[in-house]
Amino acid sequence: MDDARLLAAAGLVAALREAEAGGGNLIAALVGDDPFVAFRHYPEEDAWDEASRAQFYFHAHDSGTRAAEAGHIHCFHRPGGRHSAAAPHHLVAIVLDATGRPAGLFTTNRWVTEEVFLPAPAARAVAARYAPSGGDVASRVVAGVFGLYRGEIMQLLTERDAALAERRRLRPDADPLEDRELEILSHRAIDLEATLSDLRRGLPE
Repeated sequence: MDDARLLAAAGLVAALREAEAGGGNLIAALVGDDPFVAFRHYPEEDAWDEASRAQFYFHAHDSGTRAAEAGHIHCFHRPGGRHSAAAPHHLVAIVLDATGRPAGLFTTNRWVTEEVFLPAPAARAVAARYAPSGGDVASRVVAGVFGLYRGEIMQLLTERDAALAERRRLRPDADPLEDRELEILSHRAIDLEATLSDLRRGLPE
């Protein structure tokens, strides 16, 4: 049994329970009391963790009520910290379903987030230690997802670069990182309840 995954799962479950106490959810915790606006970053200035150089924000592409809105959390690594002028590296986005629980993961092309693109070997090295240390529920959920689904994230980063390589092969005269027809490079649905059930079955009697 992977103790690190068990710890990540426990932290993730505890954070989600805290967010859902009193009938709320993670999306409501991120959006707060402000009216929801499509494409706006929540929190407005992004969430930052100087210790790990993590940066993330929630947004969605369609307007709706906070309780029903599904969107995603874009997760970045900014090596120079919050006040660095350098653009960050995008690692993965965490899809949240209408209940505010993690339901998928995906990677994006460079132009989508205007990042400094980090090739898969280096991106995997960053993702392997990506763990926002903030005590708020959003930071704990992000850290939990990276710990629990680290293997899937590593594979998605590999598939991301494979998709770019294939587009480069098909269109050798164009930069695939700027190809507006190429937005989502790899994606995977995740089933949190099934993952937790598998972990419980692996525990000793």
